Order: sequence, then structure tokens, then C-alpha cells
Amino acid sequence: MDTSSEQWSGLVPKTDTQAAHFIDTYPNCDGRNVVVAILDTGVDPGAIGLQRTSDGRPKVIDLVDATGAGDVNTTKVVTLKKEDGNIIPGLSGRTLTVGSWDCPSGTYHLGVKRGYELFPKSLVTRLKTERSNAWNKKQRAATNALELQLAALSRDAAKNKDAVADMKLQLGQLRDKTSSTSPDEGPVYDLVVFCDGSGTWRCAIDVSQTGDLRGSTLYTNYRVERQYGTFEPQDGLLNFAINIYDEGNVVSIYCDTGAHGTHVAGIVAGYNPEQSDLNGVAPGAQIVGIKIGDTRLGSMETGPGLERGLLAVLENNCDIINMSYGEPTKTPNKGRYAAFARTVVEEHGVVFVASAGNAGPALSTAGAPGGTTTSLIGVGAYVSPHMMRDEYSMRQQDHSSSATGHESKHSSSSSMNTYPPGMQYTWSSRGPAFDGDYGPNISAPGGAIACVPNWTLQRNQLMNGTSMSSPNCAG
Repeated sequence: MDTSSEQWSGLVPKTDTQAAHFIDTYPNCDGRNVVVAILDTGVDPGAIGLQRTSDGRPKVIDLVDATGAGDVNTTKVVTLKKEDGNIIPGLSGRTLTVGSWDCPSGTYHLGVKRGYELFPKSLVTRLKTERSNAWNKKQRAATNALELQLAALSRDAAKNKDAVADMKLQLGQLRDKTSSTSPDEGPVYDLVVFCDGSGTWRCAIDVSQTGDLRGSTLYTNYRVERQYGTFEPQDGLLNFAINIYDEGNVVSIYCDTGAHGTHVAGIVAGYNPEQSDLNGVAPGAQIVGIKIGDTRLGSMETGPGLERGLLAVLENNCDIINMSYGEPTKTPNKGRYAAFARTVVEEHGVVFVASAGNAGPALSTAGAPGGTTTSLIGVGAYVSPHMMRDEYSMRQQDHSSSATGHESKHSSSSSMNTYPPGMQYTWSSRGPAFDGDYGPNISAPGGAIACVPNWTLQRNQLMNGTSMSSPNCAG
């Protein structure tokens, strides 16, 4: 076995499953020509390791928001007349200046979307804190300047009686504003949609919030041109993609609702040519990021969103599904989604891998759909000595001393310092299911240090759960 793979097996664990040895032996059999659908919180196409496959092809080939959380109503239509120039009244109230775009009809669809309706909850919390701190800093500076002026005037209070009274009133208002708890409405973005001369629908989004769209990127459906944009640094550096539906009447702004889905995608197929220990299990595979975590529900999934997600799997001819989502159930194999999932597997030949849940160690804790649905591969979580060392920095057990404290002269170096044997994580859900089925079908490494979205302000992160074992198995 390759010693470098052995040394760095635990960041995205691949040694204990022999995946690293397999790729070392067959380097071209690393997931090439395989498409994996990630049904999750969304995938950040700008995250480290998610740009290219090991053989140079685009890594993320489609992004679909199955929840509808990013939908923007763009049914408002305006027609630019010659005398209007390039000026359009935006729905936010801003005046929009459009570019010299290829729009033969001169007809534009308009939309508007609040940033806080798009952004992940944790990002909104961070932005509100940053914006509040920035506001209060300016308020304190203005207050201090006014206090200095008041002190100067107060030296001759009799002469400056009216000015002192007026300045005290201003100072009181400033202090009230500094401690104000009025809600932060956040950024607001205008959208302009049109059909170009080739019949392609395109969208410009005013990420700068200036109204000047002349230099804006003109997005079309992500699958066509694989373009993605980034909201301004003050808005969190969140990456987004655009899909346009219903003849320009609906625009879907795709952005993730948490770091979970990007981390999962990195475990399946991340490719880091400069740091191979962070490669996913199948660095040659391509990814379709399907968002089933609804931002409006704090990343919870809904039935319609799950079904639309499976439709996107079929539209993209995916070979494998990874779903690191689930809920407890006492009715295995029941419901519309379970039936649809079985159809996707049995009639369309898609391999469906799903997490078993993190409700262990009690029996009959396997969740749906991973541990309770026929035709799906349910995955429990396993921890190995390599992971104990590389991910958790656990200290080795020291067996070098006897009970009396004296070093054994007969202990070999290999047995002197050892890790505990590999085992199931305590929290990994167990079977049997309530219909008597075994429940989880297999176990895989249940932790990884893998990529996370850029808006988290870090490159990689350790996460644990059957959410991590499922993509390891899928890869």
C-alpha cells in the first residue's frame, strides 16, 4: 500500500475501506464518467476542491434548488422605448441602468429579492452582528464629535444658551439611535431578465445595489454555461447560481442554506491537486448539487422538495444519489417519496445511498429513508484508528509500563503505543427497522475534514455523523 496514502488516511478517510489503495492501483478508476447527485443543503461551486475533476472536467455540472426558497417572481414586464435610453425603474425603488444588451424585443422582466430570505441562518446572524457593530461605531464617533462641540459651547453657556439646548437635543437623539433595536432589513437585490437574440433567457442581478447593471454578468441556467456569482464582501461572500423558468417569469437564485452539503460533496468527489490528503473518495466524479434544505424552514426538507430533487436526478442522468438527510419513522417503506425513491432505483438504475441517522446506540433507531426504505443503501458510522489519529488527535494508549510502573523489556515497539480498535460510533443509529428489516446495510467512516462554503470564512472543517459516512460510501 502507498505509504503516503497510509500516512494521510484520516482527513477524508480512505485507507480502511481500501479506496486509497484501489486508486493507487487503478488511477483512472477514480469515479470518472460517474455523476453523483448530492441531495442536501446545497453545494458551493466555489469551495476548494469543487472546481475540476482529476481529469480536468468541470466538477459541479448542475445546481438545482428543489425547495423554491430562492424563487423570484419576475412577471413584471417593461418595454424600453428609445426615449428611455437604458433606464428602468427597479422594483426596489432604485433606478436601474442596463447595458447595451442583445435584447431584440426590448422587453424586460423585473424582480426583487431580499438577501436575508436567501442567506443561510448562520450567515444572517453574522451579517446582522457586523452591520450593527459598524452602525454603532459610526454613531459613537458622531456622538463623541457632538459632545466635544457641546463642551466648547458650554464654556460660555449664557451666550450660547439656544445652541447648547439644540445640541443637547441632537445628542439625545444620537444616543437613542446608538442603542436602537430597530430591525436590520439587510441587502435588497434587483433582477432584470430578458431573452437574447439566440433565444436564451438571461438574468442580471444588482449585487452591488447601486442600480448600475452595465457591467453585470448575464447569467443563464447553470447547467448551460456553469457560471456562478458572489454577493459583495459586506454581504458575506456567498456564492450563487441562477436558473430561469417559465419563459422568464420565475428566476431561481441557488445558494446553499448551510455548510453541510458542500462538506458532503467534498467527501464524495473533492479534488485538491495541491493537497491530495483532502481529495474525496472519488476525485474523478462529477457533482449535481440539488438543494432540498429549505432556507425558509431552517434547512428542513419538504415532500414536494424531495420529489423535485429526484426529478432533477433523472433530468441530469445521475448514476448515484447521496442523501445525508433523514427523519425518524415508525412506518418503513410508506409514503409517496419512498415509492418514488424505489422507482428511481429499480426502474432507472440509480444507486441510492443514504445516512442511517445519529440516534444510537439504542436499537430500532434507524431513520428514514436510509435505514427504512427498500432499495436504498443505509449507512451507519464507523471510526477507525487512522481517524482517531488524523481527525481527532487522540493520544495513543501507552502499554509500555507494567502495573508497578516499570517499563517492560519484552514489549515490541508496535504494541507499546496503540489506538483503540475500530468501532461503531456510539451515536450511529441501529436496526432493526419496525418492519423487522435489518435497518442499516453497511458502515463507513463517519467523520471527515473536508471543504465548506466560502461564506463560512474557512476552507475546511471537521464534521461527524452518518451524514459523513454516507458520502464516503457513495464515493
